[in-house]
Amino acid sequence: MAELAVNGELADGSLENIVENIAANLTEGLAADLAVNLTVGNVSALAAARAAFSFSDPASITQLLYAYRHVFLMEGRILALALGIIYVGAHASLSRPHSAAPRDDEDEDATQPGGDGQKTEKAKRKKKKRTADMAMESLRLSDALLMPVFAAAALIGMYYLIKYMQDPALLNRIIRAYTSLVAVASVGSFLGDGLGLVSSLVFPNVWTSRDGRLYRVDATKRVQWVQKTTSATSTSDETAAVWEEDPSRSTPFPDLLAAPLRWLPASTAASVTRIAWAVRRVVRESWSIHVSLRGVGTEEVEGLSVHALTGFALAAAAVYLDYFLGLFPSLLNNVMGLGLSYFALQVVSGTSFAIGSTVLVGLFLYDIVMVFYTPFMVTVATTVEAPIKIVAASGGQAGMLGLGDIVVPGIYICLCLRYDLYQHYARQIKHVATALATTEQAGSQQDKAAETTTTTTTTTTTTATREVKAPYIDPQGRWGDRLWTWTASPKTPGLAAARFAKPYFVTSMVAYVVGLMGAMLAMLITRKGQPALFYLVPVMLGATWGRAALIGDLEGMWAYTEDHSLDTKDVVVNVDADGKPIKEDAEERAKETEEKRAEEDAGDGRDVFVFAIRAPPETDFFEMDI
Repeated sequence: MAELAVNGELADGSLENIVENIAANLTEGLAADLAVNLTVGNVSALAAARAAFSFSDPASITQLLYAYRHVFLMEGRILALALGIIYVGAHASLSRPHSAAPRDDEDEDATQPGGDGQKTEKAKRKKKKRTADMAMESLRLSDALLMPVFAAAALIGMYYLIKYMQDPALLNRIIRAYTSLVAVASVGSFLGDGLGLVSSLVFPNVWTSRDGRLYRVDATKRVQWVQKTTSATSTSDETAAVWEEDPSRSTPFPDLLAAPLRWLPASTAASVTRIAWAVRRVVRESWSIHVSLRGVGTEEVEGLSVHALTGFALAAAAVYLDYFLGLFPSLLNNVMGLGLSYFALQVVSGTSFAIGSTVLVGLFLYDIVMVFYTPFMVTVATTVEAPIKIVAASGGQAGMLGLGDIVVPGIYICLCLRYDLYQHYARQIKHVATALATTEQAGSQQDKAAETTTTTTTTTTTTATREVKAPYIDPQGRWGDRLWTWTASPKTPGLAAARFAKPYFVTSMVAYVVGLMGAMLAMLITRKGQPALFYLVPVMLGATWGRAALIGDLEGMWAYTEDHSLDTKDVVVNVDADGKPIKEDAEERAKETEEKRAEEDAGDGRDVFVFAIRAPPETDFFEMDI
């Protein structure tokens, strides 16, 4: 604002003159930038809107805003793309915090839909994990301190390489080839998860009818259950959920999507229903690849699905169209850029708020130096044609936002969301008194008058308080459930897990919007490229740490970490009658394996090499965490 005042030569400090000078700078900048893209009539319209502007005239304000509509549309698209990818990337990065207990394969506490609300055999069977977890790379303090140095070295090297080559066409092709290879995996994951979101909207696990009743889709029996709420005891106000089958609903769809089937003939509707159930299973099941070579070992890769395979196929097609054919450059550039950002937000962890804040401050200083005091950043950003930025255009105006301005703040925002999830389970921790040890001491006492001796035994029990953590319920993949039940309160563990409170996440997202809008406004006023982190970092750190200070959570926020040092799990050890641990006999297990192989050789022969794609059993589709 100080630079604007000097350049604008303000006669006084009134708000009206300030706004008029801002409009003048905007108009001059737009007229210069759009001279080759807009007709003289359009430029004249901008000048006329500026000349007619008056702070006291609402009509002139509306006219000025309309004259700059393309600028607002362009910046709005960039803001929407950045916010959208950070939002979905943050939710995709969620994993079990150390305040929640690991979930066992067998859920002994699950009460599944049934006529009497009791456990079923399917609920007690082993349930395999459907998707493979994506390993996250935790940043260390040394990484945070060296990151600006490495970034500066890479940027300066790229700048002088561009100057040396004179023609950046070859360099662009090399960079595009590298980023395209990386984009196949990242965009494949991005598009695959997007298809999963769409299928969850079509085939939700639970949904709410107009009368507020909660229904649950059972793919095993191909029926729907309705939840009834009854009194748990006659003397308590607590309620228990009881499910019963609803024979009137035989499709896998909510009523709104199932309504068109009523217009079809009965036989056709039945065929469509059967196909819908089959499609629901195919799009929701997760496959595994099993490879075995006798004498060498076995390997199994989990997490394959129709969505993942389709996503990778679409990603490969997008890379081919962009790199080899050069079609839809802006669209495919944004798709690959968003895919790279989405992937980075899932694999990089800020580890702690101290390290995450250090990363932001270091790159904040790096951004200021590289943009304001050197030509490196602007030259590289405007010369390199590769998916390292997202672009948007409207009415002849074009703008861009570097992926670093999405990923770096996004990593911090993801950390805020995972901290919210940690606090959600930390509030559910119960402290239970537990007996640790019992000791007995024998003693004797003599009675001289009666000339007798009495033996006494003293028993001492040592107790301690033990933390009992709530079992973790994965909140991912529940977009459809949340949409179809948004008018109802969370009535199932799965819905409650997906709707946990997110105060720090909301705070950081709002701060990101404010900071990015400030950067965009400064760019329009000064007509120069702006370091987005210069505006984002102070707002985001001030908002999140300020919120923690206001509510007295600074100590908890500072102590939070994702380096697994606080992630402990109770270990259960089998003991014999004397209290000694029972050790498993490795030699006995190996002997059993050899006996099994001998039986196979004596019977139907042996498998020397096996390659199989395995689908999950029917019981895996019995949702335990609805």
